[in-house]
Amino acid sequence: MLVFFTPRERREPRSIGTGLTWRLFSAMAILTVIACRDSRRVDAATLQHTPNGLQLRVTILGRSTDPRIAPAREAIAHWSGEFVRLGRRVQLDSGTIRDKSVSDDVLSAAGGEVMLGIGPATSRLRSSLSSVPGDIIIALSDTDLISFGVTWSAGSKGVVVVRRADIPPLSMPNTVRNVVAHELGHALGLSHNADSTTLMCGRPASCRPAAFASESAHFFPLTASDEEWIRKRWP
Repeated sequence: MLVFFTPRERREPRSIGTGLTWRLFSAMAILTVIACRDSRRVDAATLQHTPNGLQLRVTILGRSTDPRIAPAREAIAHWSGEFVRLGRRVQLDSGTIRDKSVSDDVLSAAGGEVMLGIGPATSRLRSSLSSVPGDIIIALSDTDLISFGVTWSAGSKGVVVVRRADIPPLSMPNTVRNVVAHELGHALGLSHNADSTTLMCGRPASCRPAAFASESAHFFPLTASDEEWIRKRWP
């Protein structure tokens, strides 16, 4: 999940107790982010076997004319390339488009639980997608929510939710492809880091989707730690 903040117009002075509460909250957030990285080794038997090898099926929910579809497919292909580069056998397919939407209320509520990756709203989101074919579902939202990803596991779909792209920051060049790739990273089990030059930078660091903006189309890299994690997790 990439987060950007709106500054408050005025700040109230914080008491010592409030400052301590904030430090405790920050420490818990850091521990939560670390814990969100899924360390379980994926059993190849739980993946679809095709003549070309192991495959994760991707479904993109949105209108066929949505301009986010092309960069989303680029992000899907990028992750397939990263799996090959890292010596993994699994691939993502090119993504099937379905003209279906999910309630913005359901998406926004699940986004509020994304730091933990579980909760009633996340369960409702997964339930609403139970009839949608695919291992990873990319939902193109028309609302101004925070993009987020929910980790795939055997028997539970991975979910990527992408905010509207007709306004900043996703209207900026090169952002959509990297935001989708970032959230796919979460769906594949990766967590945030604090390096703003890499793909998975995010909370509690002050990374913003606008940091991906560039006139040249390119994907931000993984860290060495991310690469090692992918090797350990995926067959």
